[in-house]
Amino acid sequence: MPIHTISTFSRSIVFKVLIVLIVSMTLVVTGSIFIFTSKQTNLMLEWSFNNNESMLTQIGYMASSEMKQFGNRLTLLSKTSEIQSLDPTMAASYLKSYSVSSLFISGETITLYDRENAFVCDNSMVGIPSESPYPIDFSRITPHRPYTTPWFRDAKDAPPKRLFGITITNKSSSSGFLLANFSLRRLWTIFPNYKIGKNGFLVAINGQGEILYHPDLKRWLTDSHKISELGLKDIDPRIYDVKKAQFQQLYDNEKYLVNYYFDSNTDFGIFAFQPKREIDDLIYSATQASIAILIIAILIILIIAAWMFYMLGLPLNRITRHISQITEGNLDIQDIDVGNRKDELGQLGNAFNTMHDTIKRQIRELNAHREILEQEVKERTKDLELANKKLEIISKTDELTGLPNRREMNETIANEMGRSARTKKPFCFVFIDIDHFKNINDTYGHACGDIILKSVAQTIRGLLRKYDVFARYGGEEFLTLLPETDLEGATVVAERFRRQIEKMTVRYADFTIKITITLGVAKFDERLGADRSIQMADKALYQGKEGGRNRVIVWRPEWVTEADYEAAAIELAALKKDAETPKDEKFQVSLDYIEDHPLKLAAEAEREENSEEEQS
Repeated sequence: MPIHTISTFSRSIVFKVLIVLIVSMTLVVTGSIFIFTSKQTNLMLEWSFNNNESMLTQIGYMASSEMKQFGNRLTLLSKTSEIQSLDPTMAASYLKSYSVSSLFISGETITLYDRENAFVCDNSMVGIPSESPYPIDFSRITPHRPYTTPWFRDAKDAPPKRLFGITITNKSSSSGFLLANFSLRRLWTIFPNYKIGKNGFLVAINGQGEILYHPDLKRWLTDSHKISELGLKDIDPRIYDVKKAQFQQLYDNEKYLVNYYFDSNTDFGIFAFQPKREIDDLIYSATQASIAILIIAILIILIIAAWMFYMLGLPLNRITRHISQITEGNLDIQDIDVGNRKDELGQLGNAFNTMHDTIKRQIRELNAHREILEQEVKERTKDLELANKKLEIISKTDELTGLPNRREMNETIANEMGRSARTKKPFCFVFIDIDHFKNINDTYGHACGDIILKSVAQTIRGLLRKYDVFARYGGEEFLTLLPETDLEGATVVAERFRRQIEKMTVRYADFTIKITITLGVAKFDERLGADRSIQMADKALYQGKEGGRNRVIVWRPEWVTEADYEAAAIELAALKKDAETPKDEKFQVSLDYIEDHPLKLAAEAEREENSEEEQS
């Protein structure tokens, strides 16, 4: 059966069945969840609203009952003989007694006035204050039932209060008034017992919209605040009503389910705010069971589809994947495991494994032959790299002494010039010449001269620091580069060279030959350039030869004349001009390279001259 037929069969039988099952079940699940969630949302919202409404009604009845009981207590007190006597001492003592004081909480004051509205006593003192501490019109107090004032504050951080007043009727004397302030602190201790959901809260207000209670007492009850500051704007608390469940966004940008209760008789209203996210959580929890059932149904369908895929689609996909990998060149994959299947798929898998083994055997034979060829190429390449390295070393090394040659020294000097310019540290040259070397060659032969050159090179090289550079500069001449060294230090090094060579003897055949050297020391001068600085060391060397040899001569900076500087400037300008008009078009040198590396350009010019001389 062709490969494309297998692939088409697999897609039509397995994958289309899976797609139809999954899509159809997804549509059913999505529609069911949507309908169920919509209904459940409305039910949960209505249930939360009704539950909060019932709780608010209960809280409102409790608050009204508490204020009514407070008025009843005041009425009973007004009928006692101690109060009706209007005697300051007797009434004050009675008000301070435990039987009376236990009826009131801290901050609540009971005050007795006579018929002239004059202070008689209260439950804390006896005396006559200059004026009434309460905002009340005594003319509005009746003997039938207690009169109540609007809510007020007697201090900025005090809890809201309202005043209860009742007339005292004494048949034996004139009437008076008994007043008591009802503190909202009575209700503050009760409100936290009522829970609006998990994180909901209660807010109490009066008819003017002033907040009388909020769970955050420090923020909302240390001063007068309006309900509009919570986010409820443009409402009249006395006629405001919430008839159905609705959400309101408050000052904290969170939405709350709002319930409201107001008692016009007590001028007292209560808001209940339950966070919308709590109701959403309830709805989410309620829908989990239904979703779980739907998921189980989907899982059953998926298990059936997976079994179909395992029995039919998976083997076909495995064969297709193996064929694709072999087509891409991956021959190291394992054979297809068809198990004990004897059907068409098992026969197809066995035939494919046989074909795979044949291809791998032929590829192994080809790879073995290719590896032999690659190994030969690597060996030839390695030999070529070694030869190139040897040629590079030979081009930079003096063959006789093993020291860097003049070309390598010139490149090293150019690098040191750049480093010295960056670090601002000096460096010096020591020019060395073997005394009477020509006579040694003429007397003992060139073989003896070569031995002396090697001996001098080996001795001086052993006296250098690891970063000093020592090169054969030509014939019997050597040049030493001393980085980060001033003239005084270079002089000490040169003198060490001279003394060590002076102690050295070379034995050749039956001869013992004494050797001395003459040295010239000069400091690199940026204005002179490298070549001129080396010439200064050379001049010092020849002064030493003229002075008797075997000595160190230091070229002092003050010996440099303006003519030397002018000559150096002319040479540098000539080098720049030659660089601008090169003779050979194949060899182009940029002006920036000449400015940064004048010594390298001079070395190139010198090599061209030597080449022309050798050809001639």
